[in-house]
Amino acid sequence: MNLRGHILGTVAANLALVGALLWQAARMPAPDPRGGVSITTNIVNEVVSEAPPRPAVVSVPGSPPFRWSQLETTNHAQFLTNLLAIGCPPETARDILEARVADDFRTRLRELTLPLQTRFWDLTAADREFGELFKEPELEKQIEALKEERKRVEAELQTVVGRESKPARRTIESELRYLPAEKELAFSDLSARLLKERQAVDREPGNATPAERAARRKAMFERHQVERRALLSDAEWDEYELRHSRHANHVRNTHGFTASTEELRSLAVALRDFELANPLPVPRDSNRPGDDLNWNAKSQERAAAEKAALTTRLGEAGFAAFERGSDPRFHMLLKLARRLELAPEAAAQWLAVQTTAQEQARLTRENPVLADDARAVALLAIRAETERTLQAAVGARGWGAYQRHAGEWLRQLGR
Repeated sequence: MNLRGHILGTVAANLALVGALLWQAARMPAPDPRGGVSITTNIVNEVVSEAPPRPAVVSVPGSPPFRWSQLETTNHAQFLTNLLAIGCPPETARDILEARVADDFRTRLRELTLPLQTRFWDLTAADREFGELFKEPELEKQIEALKEERKRVEAELQTVVGRESKPARRTIESELRYLPAEKELAFSDLSARLLKERQAVDREPGNATPAERAARRKAMFERHQVERRALLSDAEWDEYELRHSRHANHVRNTHGFTASTEELRSLAVALRDFELANPLPVPRDSNRPGDDLNWNAKSQERAAAEKAALTTRLGEAGFAAFERGSDPRFHMLLKLARRLELAPEAAAQWLAVQTTAQEQARLTRENPVLADDARAVALLAIRAETERTLQAAVGARGWGAYQRHAGEWLRQLGR
């Protein structure tokens, strides 16, 4: 082959290669607008990782749009100033800052005491109380300094937004408005006198033991209770006892359960009457009730009877709402949902996921067929699937907050 032919052949080959590259580039998919990494397969284009959600853009009338990241700072006072500058109401700013300061100092206290956790079993082996560690002078000094710093920060914030006008603390008198005015006033006088007498006993010098002081306080309370009873008729006293019963307290502290005033009172009466007709069983050993099979059976039978009675009264949906609203886990999740500006139904969904996962974990731990290594693998699988489900339900924005405030049970799930 002559030189001219060789050169022409080389040029032709290069042009063919360039054409092939251009043709291949034309077939490649456009970049994913979500910012994920795209992989080309023979079938579809799959996004294998999602970009973090875009920060919310907030618009204030008369102001250009901005992002919340523009307000963020580790300085609480500056963050408060930023919130007020964008027109955030002082009451809302106060709520945000109170939660933020509480989280910050709770985290710092946890970090301060975390090294002590590794010494738990050492103390147990030495037959010493874990609480002794917290009485070490240096640690006590650091904890006290942290408390003082928190008080100072909260005081500084209150100078800007003022103190929250919280409702007055519940007292016996405020719950006795059903009484005639003169009887309510008499109760108020009795309560004030009892408080003064108790304070006098507590301040009284002498060598009285704690048990002797407790006995005197009990005698004072019983004497005042007799005086209270003498003030009221039988119907008034029955209402007084109902309002101060644990059954009324149970109903009052139920969250997410909607009912009228009369319905709530009727429910408290039903709970009280059921307990009177079905006393709580007593185990042989109060320190180890779970070892008493007879107590376990009676407790389960009583719980089933109570559920049936309440379901008859409230209906299936009503009982489910009441049972959920009585669960302390739901109380925590409701607070978290409010902070994330989500509907209460979100908290109910999270609780359902948690309840299901914990029940699966319990059955797995109690399964006698599983070997130890198989049980460990199964528990880890339950945790992984639960975290995936919860993360999807909570959302990327709230997942970190969920883990901090309500995720301790997840860490226990795989153990």
